[in-house]
Amino acid sequence: MDRRYNDREGSPPRQHISKLAFLLAGILIAVTSASLLFVGYVASQASDRQAIANEKRLFQHTLENQKNQMIREQLKVSHSDQSVRHIIQTFDYDFVRDQIRGLWKDYSYNKVLIIASGNQVLAESFEDYTHIINRPLHETPGYLPLVDKARALFMSNRVRIPGGYSHRSLQGLKPLQYAAIGFIVIDDKPALATAMPIVPDQDTVTLPAGQPVILVAAKFINDDMLAGLNTQLSFTDLTFLRDVIAAPDSPAHFVRDANGNPLGSFSWESRALGSSIWPTVIPIVLTLSLLLAVLAFGIAWRIGRLTKSLQASERQNRHLALHDTLSGLANRLQFNRVLKSATANLPASPFAIIHCDLDKFKSVNDTHGHAAGDTVIKAVAQRMTEIVGKGGLVARLGGDEFVILYRAFTDHGRLTLLSGQLMGAVEVPIPLENGETAEIGLSIGIVTAPECGSTPEGLMAAADDALYYSKENGRGQAAFAGNIKRLFAMSLSGSDDDHSSDAA
Repeated sequence: MDRRYNDREGSPPRQHISKLAFLLAGILIAVTSASLLFVGYVASQASDRQAIANEKRLFQHTLENQKNQMIREQLKVSHSDQSVRHIIQTFDYDFVRDQIRGLWKDYSYNKVLIIASGNQVLAESFEDYTHIINRPLHETPGYLPLVDKARALFMSNRVRIPGGYSHRSLQGLKPLQYAAIGFIVIDDKPALATAMPIVPDQDTVTLPAGQPVILVAAKFINDDMLAGLNTQLSFTDLTFLRDVIAAPDSPAHFVRDANGNPLGSFSWESRALGSSIWPTVIPIVLTLSLLLAVLAFGIAWRIGRLTKSLQASERQNRHLALHDTLSGLANRLQFNRVLKSATANLPASPFAIIHCDLDKFKSVNDTHGHAAGDTVIKAVAQRMTEIVGKGGLVARLGGDEFVILYRAFTDHGRLTLLSGQLMGAVEVPIPLENGETAEIGLSIGIVTAPECGSTPEGLMAAADDALYYSKENGRGQAAFAGNIKRLFAMSLSGSDDDHSSDAA
């Protein structure tokens, strides 16, 4: 009796041990499940935040493209000798009607205005109606901030020429350096509008002294505009909410009007909110709660895959932001960053800027089509890259305009040889897909730093002047900015001695 009693007293009953084991297992499973659920929650929140941030960047990029597209569409009217002749020098009613009606029909602008000095509206177009009037602009004050900014830009770009005034070349200028664009309110409707001075493009006419004539065009933020933006975005429920300031972490883009006042927010339903990892996590936790190692591996794999996908997307976005999609070269943004860094290291690390423009490229597009033009751009990019090698950065600024920041050497002799190699490579016929070949040339403007300047703006302006000299004096040649500096100074002062300097 004593022995049997002592045995039961010294060891817990088997039923109690089993319950304790199940309890411990349950606690372990509960803790692990709670940990997995917490990890799932954190990953879901991080995924949502990153996805929304990417969507916001994509929307902002698309909106900037829309602004630049509007500016390009209006250049055919605002940047034209014909427009100066028939709107400013002599107001031709038929010409005005045709031009602003063309903007309405071709590009679906809701409002187009021509505004003279003194803020007098000379013409206004809306829907399919063009109204030739002479009324004060203060009746529709929403346009005033953009009009005033466009006038200020014009005055900063105005140049004196024989017989009057003109506008500096748009080549090398960013759109916002010669055009004002922003959100305004017209007829109590929010709109995206541009304002641009009407200036010559070929300088066969001159502008009078005083304030410029301004072309204003606007698109309402309506279903048509949202649909146009969404063709590139494919967002769900993209809309514009007037007078709504969106939260910073919400799927929305907040904008202000041209006066800096809050206007509203573009809003959409984020894809992240409908692609949570909860449908995957919960079944795994419920079904495989006993297989802790497998479950942990599955969650880690899912998180790793999500992170890797987000990193790949971010790398792709960074690459697209800094490279030209057609040629694969550095784009304007990357070139400007490198140029800014290079000027910061002057005079310790001199360099040269080789500004290039293709000759006879337009005839390739006109004769063989834009696909052939793309082939030419790619071939030129490859040839330039092979010649420059590791000695510099080759970038495409847009169209048929290329620029090289060269560090290997800056003496004129070797730069002349390098320019000859570039021109020779470009002049080699380029095979096209239709079996024909394209023959083009290359004009070059060269500036060396710190010899010709130490600021990005000054160096680019000097290189642009040198390139202009090359193209105006026969094309297919290279000119150094230092050699033509005196020539340009004499030209601006009205001197007749236009050939006192030579080009390389």
